[in-house]
Amino acid sequence: MSHRNLVIHPLVLRRAQVGRVADLNPRTRRVTLVGEQLGAFERDGISLPAFVSEAFDDHVKLIFAADGDLASVLPIQLEDGIEWPRATTRLARDYTPTRFDPVARELDLEFVLHGDGPASTWAAGAKPGDDLWFAGPKSSTVVPPDTDWVLLAGDETALPAIERYLNDRPLDAPVRIVAAVPDAAARRELPTAPGDTVTWTEAAPGDPDALAAAVRAIEVPPGRPYAWAAAESRSLLPLRRYLARELEVPKSHTSITGYWHRQDAETAESSLDHLPAPTTWFAVRAALRLGLVESLAAGPVPLPALAAQLGIDARRLSVLLDALKTAAVVAPGTGPVALGPAGEELLADEHARERFTGVDADRILALAELAEALELDEPAWSRVNGRTMRQSLERDGHRYEELVEDADGLAHLVTGLPRLPVWGRETRVAVTGPGSLVLADLLRERLAADTSIVESAGPLAVLKELSEGSEHRFTVRWDRIEVAVTALALGHRTDAEAVALLGEMRRAAERAVLVEALQPDALSPGAADEALLQLAATGSTPRSPSDMALLAAEAGWSIDDRRPLGWGVEYFALVPDSTPR
Repeated sequence: MSHRNLVIHPLVLRRAQVGRVADLNPRTRRVTLVGEQLGAFERDGISLPAFVSEAFDDHVKLIFAADGDLASVLPIQLEDGIEWPRATTRLARDYTPTRFDPVARELDLEFVLHGDGPASTWAAGAKPGDDLWFAGPKSSTVVPPDTDWVLLAGDETALPAIERYLNDRPLDAPVRIVAAVPDAAARRELPTAPGDTVTWTEAAPGDPDALAAAVRAIEVPPGRPYAWAAAESRSLLPLRRYLARELEVPKSHTSITGYWHRQDAETAESSLDHLPAPTTWFAVRAALRLGLVESLAAGPVPLPALAAQLGIDARRLSVLLDALKTAAVVAPGTGPVALGPAGEELLADEHARERFTGVDADRILALAELAEALELDEPAWSRVNGRTMRQSLERDGHRYEELVEDADGLAHLVTGLPRLPVWGRETRVAVTGPGSLVLADLLRERLAADTSIVESAGPLAVLKELSEGSEHRFTVRWDRIEVAVTALALGHRTDAEAVALLGEMRRAAERAVLVEALQPDALSPGAADEALLQLAATGSTPRSPSDMALLAAEAGWSIDDRRPLGWGVEYFALVPDSTPR
């Protein structure tokens, strides 16, 4: 699982001041931050640890306000994390720490002064004494030790991370550096070692092909690579395809991140984030389910040949293609059918595809029955699928695996849980839910707890396969234990199913812990739609703490402790309900 390749850090909101500013070249400015909050400090009675940055691609989230009212957009500091309240004027940008001196309490960030974004605008006017608020880093990537050579590729925004890798040298392996810059003035001396190579290519910022072409042109060393790349998001699509399909670099050895997004008329028209609904959404879904996008992976195909490959009448297929052209999934024109920019994105990014074919797509499809479901007081999902969402996930391992992958983010929120009083000595703990591997790993490591993972047969098989030989026990039954734990187990269940699960836990344990997402993450795009999708999927709105108390009480529990963990996730400690019933 991906969380095993990360070192998790406490999430801390910090305020630092500009100590000095230096221009590295006409386009790049280094800002050195200083301040007491780069060391250990206290805020609102909470003792917070010193800043740490352990890996070359760590990032901190800089926080700005579109209207200048910074106080209204800052996150709330929790004891072991931060909570992001909704703020429509918040602007946040991620930047790589290029140097941190814990003794001098100095942190270097580098800004490319290439546009009018909030961070580059701030950096252009930064002067000693100015404040900057930021959070993170939340984790550090561990480069896999079974790596024979390293590829570092990117545009000028990636150069700070590339330089830091070369300075830190987390692996003794040769490095191939490929950098796309707008002109020779953007180049810099890199601290290479014998065996390293550097390839510079000049291209306009956001050029869709230059970086991938330059990577293709290098001589590939023997052995297993670790491939890291960062640039404008769309320029990385052909590179993703090359690494995955031709070099066959496994996902465990690949890290590709869109550092910025080019905004112009072309990208606005083709972006998957701006697709009109609902007709184009269904057209894209149909293209993916038919295999149309994959059929165009090797290049343009004449319409008759494409129709024959898919087994579809050419005239009917042409209607679908016309709809796909409006979304740039298919390129315009009357010649052979070719992928457009959005089609390339769908081909390269599995997370983009999941919006049309995964669990989220299934929740969208359930909206078609929402009106009838509301009248009948039942989940729309059940009307569409003939079973509840939970029952569907029990039968579909691929869908459950999506939830497990999404739950990896839980690792950033639960670092403080082992300190809480709910755990006893020599504790036997059983955990259930898509996030059970994250919590079970933490409790075994920090508490030496005797851990088991409980799920029904289908989800259990998924968790066992993803566990990578962990020492947890895997079982479909709740044995007698000290503490029963849920890890994002209730969000895909109806209220009745949630009560049933809590009842099983009550019969197995004298204490329970719930780690559940109650509200959508305020930083996620489309968070405002999440309540409606939740209603369609389970028949309930996002649950409030009082809703959780009612569900717990119905299963024989009462809430003994409660605290927010961040990102809309909360912790509840349950004890047997002593209220006469």
